[in-house]
Amino acid sequence: MSVKRLSIRSKLLLSYALLVLIPITIMGAKYYYASKGFIENFSRENVYSIVKQNNEIIDSELSQIEADSLALIGDPVMYEQYLRADPQDEYGMVTMEKNVLKALEKYLPETSQLYSYHLLTSYSNIGNSAFIPYQTFASTALHQAAREGDGAMKWVPTFHFADMFGADGGESYSSSQYPPLLAGVRLLKFFHITGSAITELSGRAEPPILLFTFKPELLASRFERTLPSNGAAYFVISAQGNLVAQSDREGAGTRIEPQWLDRMKRLKSGTITVVQDGKPLIICFDTSAVTGWIAGITVSSDMLLDTFMPQITSYTFYLGLVLLFISLFLACLFAESITRPINQLIKAIKKTGSGDFGTRLPIVAYDEMGHLIHKYNQMNEKINNLIEENYIVKLREKETLIMSLNIQLNPHFLYNTLNIMNWTALENNQKELSRMIISLSSMLQYTMENHRDIGEFHEDMNWLHNYIYITDQRFEGKFTVSCDIDPNLYGCTVPKLFLQPFVENAIVHGFAHIHDGGIIRVRGWIEEGKRCFTVQDNGKGITESRMKAIAEMGSDSIGIHNVDKRIKLMYGEQYGVTLTSQENIGTTVKIVMPL
Repeated sequence: MSVKRLSIRSKLLLSYALLVLIPITIMGAKYYYASKGFIENFSRENVYSIVKQNNEIIDSELSQIEADSLALIGDPVMYEQYLRADPQDEYGMVTMEKNVLKALEKYLPETSQLYSYHLLTSYSNIGNSAFIPYQTFASTALHQAAREGDGAMKWVPTFHFADMFGADGGESYSSSQYPPLLAGVRLLKFFHITGSAITELSGRAEPPILLFTFKPELLASRFERTLPSNGAAYFVISAQGNLVAQSDREGAGTRIEPQWLDRMKRLKSGTITVVQDGKPLIICFDTSAVTGWIAGITVSSDMLLDTFMPQITSYTFYLGLVLLFISLFLACLFAESITRPINQLIKAIKKTGSGDFGTRLPIVAYDEMGHLIHKYNQMNEKINNLIEENYIVKLREKETLIMSLNIQLNPHFLYNTLNIMNWTALENNQKELSRMIISLSSMLQYTMENHRDIGEFHEDMNWLHNYIYITDQRFEGKFTVSCDIDPNLYGCTVPKLFLQPFVENAIVHGFAHIHDGGIIRVRGWIEEGKRCFTVQDNGKGITESRMKAIAEMGSDSIGIHNVDKRIKLMYGEQYGVTLTSQENIGTTVKIVMPL
């Protein structure tokens, strides 16, 4: 089918579908790859936090072991037993072993992974096991580490018993007889305090070496419980490349030299990516502050993504599908909104062609189609006007003329009537009534002779004075009015009667419940290029609920809104009337106009 033969609706749907499908595809691809990068970074941070947390927990446990062992050096029982030790006295050595073991129990670490503990000298091995040969202990790496520590705890990476003791001990030890062990050793420099004197054991007797051996599970159990996925592996390695613990238990105690070990020693803590077997491998690691060993977790980048990416892929696909259906639905509504008025216009044109010039179409939108419908309505209207011009228009003109004549009032007749009333009052010596009539006459003359909405301010003030005088006669001294006006304002033009509604509100509403003492202050001044006027009274004020009603243009606040609207129409929205009031204190109305 040719595109030219498609209807406007079909063309719109096709165009809209293409316009939506292309961006959705691009956005979906970007979202997919952005999510992939985010998940990889998030997983890295998560794995690194696991390593960091595990290392801190392990360091805390090992630090406690170091602290407990350090407390041994000040134990008086230990000092006395090793000071008085005599290898030749078998009975004395048995007694010494009992006393030392009893004292040692207070300092043992509370962990199920403790394999054995020993106090070793060249002449004895006191502990829970005799499998450590004290005769050859001085030639082992454990003894060397303790001597290098010189009283500090030294941690020895996992070793096989046969490698550590077998050759020198002259015996054959199998790996099944003794498991791989890691150890902590400390040279115990016992001392004794007598008064203010400190006496050290060194130099007087041979200080023992404290040896704790642990199963690698001390470290392994912590990592095995927190591995992020099935494909992840953990390791703990010394700076020299000795494997302390790893996922493959058989490898513990061996020595390796991975290419990335130097990078980890230099960085101490963090995340690196290496290539292994042609695939990226993520290594999150952290260096122990206690042992100096590097603990880490290795996980394939693909394994990390495999945990989440299937869900992300499904989510991206279905989200794109939903957005596409929603877009097509909106496209149908959009096309309908365009074609419906076109079809309506076509039907209306057919009616006009048949002589029905009264057809009108509603304008639902002010776009190009709305403008076209508007012009069509105008065309029909003009045709109707031409047809009805000689009858309907003339008839309406006559009706309008009759209504105008009915509502006209002759000001000259009104002035003559007031003048007669004035002379009648004077003849009867009613001067106050005469003055009221004169004031009313002036007020009517100001309002009727000039049909413009603005007037001179001095004329407006004269009108206000006349109004105040007439009202004062009615209320007989109930209030007083003072005016403080900047003389420069009298030459300005203002909206007619803009102050009167506020003075009237003060009298009628503000002073409704008082008999005397009402005060109204009318002020006018120039400030920062603006004309400011206030009408202030000491009446009963306005309640908060009433203020809200006035803001919503209540029936008896028409005058206030009328003045405000007139000022805004004349000068702009930044000018107008503001109303403030406090109950039982009074009300202040401020009017602001440009200079």
